[in-house]
Amino acid sequence: VKLKIDDPLDAFAVHGACGFWGVFAVGIFCRPEYAYNNFAAHGFVYPGSNPSLIGVQIVTLLIEIVWVSVTSSLMFFGLKMAGVLRVPPEVEEAGMD
Repeated sequence: VKLKIDDPLDAFAVHGACGFWGVFAVGIFCRPEYAYNNFAAHGFVYPGSNPSLIGVQIVTLLIEIVWVSVTSSLMFFGLKMAGVLRVPPEVEEAGMD
């Protein structure tokens, strides 16, 4: 509400937050037999874990955040400049359905 973000379908909660947790959880809970990498790195909740997997997951999340931020900003800026980002206020007030 403070940022004036309209997300009636909860797209961020479903795709952003749950996707973030899914990537991060691999670094925590990945079982050794499913860790297909050259370093034998698996989730740090298992004994003998190599902490590099959680590091890789965090770096991946940071890269994804930057990618999504840049591409979304470019798309929304272009839509705003074209004047098609939002419907007119009278249509919004009447309801689109």
